[in-house]
Amino acid sequence: MFDTRQSVAGNEGLFFLYPKDKEEDVNGEDLNQVSNSGIYAFNARTGVDITGLNIRNAKLSAKIEADFAGFSGSYGASSTVLRIRHAYLKADRKNSTLLFGQTWHPMFTPVFPNVISLSTGAPFTPFNRSAQIRYDYKIERVTLTGAAISQLQFLSYGPDGRSNIYQRNAVIPELFFGVNYTDSRISAGAGIDYLTLDPRTKSVVDTQTYKVDERISSLSYSAYCKYTKDLFSISAETVYGRNLAHLSMLGGYGIKSIDPTTGKQEYTNFTHSSSWLNISYGKKYMGNFFAGYTKNLGSKDALVEKTPVYGEGLSLNDLYRFCGTFSYNISKFSAGLEYELTTADYGNADSFNRNKGKYDSTHAVTNHRILGVIYYYF
Repeated sequence: MFDTRQSVAGNEGLFFLYPKDKEEDVNGEDLNQVSNSGIYAFNARTGVDITGLNIRNAKLSAKIEADFAGFSGSYGASSTVLRIRHAYLKADRKNSTLLFGQTWHPMFTPVFPNVISLSTGAPFTPFNRSAQIRYDYKIERVTLTGAAISQLQFLSYGPDGRSNIYQRNAVIPELFFGVNYTDSRISAGAGIDYLTLDPRTKSVVDTQTYKVDERISSLSYSAYCKYTKDLFSISAETVYGRNLAHLSMLGGYGIKSIDPTTGKQEYTNFTHSSSWLNISYGKKYMGNFFAGYTKNLGSKDALVEKTPVYGEGLSLNDLYRFCGTFSYNISKFSAGLEYELTTADYGNADSFNRNKGKYDSTHAVTNHRILGVIYYYF
């Protein structure tokens, strides 16, 4: 891979999100306008699928899959160690499936961008694998999904950085409900997601410590559709949500009020809207075009002066990407080349409007990425 600019990314830069803001030295030179490149193999993965046991008309199966990309509580981690991708037990009956374990978050839908980048279209589309209890019920071509989800590898932000302690202390798991329709040419669906965090359990006011019970809850919505005919396919998705950082998207929250006696804080979400379009043609020789756009719609309530905000990309007002891919695919071998242009509109530091939760003026920075991949599947 090759980038023209330093970026916010994970997995040694392979999981690319967006370019870093300008950072000037004493001569006014941009410290982040520095190209970089790399050759990597740690995304190699292996796994085991287990079948064969039936209990009371339910077919039991299990999956364990790992790669060598490591994981951490923050983007930019340099560890490259064995990590779990999927680890679950599944019980299938005639019209229903019950799953226990870690797999794709249900906000990562059956319709996703056909790019070769490891980020698979993030931060314009949800990307997350989490432990969950998930139930799918199928009625002809319609599938209803309900899930209770817990964070581990993909985390929310809070006063102590990225951690799953905020969700654990909130007690309530993340909840999801969705519906999907699928036939030979169309896959379409929608979902709603509910997340509750407890950012702090204590506060300190004038050297006095108080136990506090704080909550920040958020609702997010998604809708998607894919149409396929012969070698042609077109797909799109839109997400409207709050506090989306744990889904590898932009989002977070800030402080809207502080109790002067106990220091207890009340919070308000940042709302983001994100949409993408993907067009593909071919099979052996495949061309692909992707376009994505995300906008910060601001906070629901005014933010307290001189207080921090918690989340991903909250200094951005807008983010957009155009991507073109060409791949050669034959049997179990695939090779591809991709060009990606990502532009981020950063807010000017002195223009942050705390009544709106966004910036009144911005400046743009752009990264150009060239990525090549070779895969062998077995």
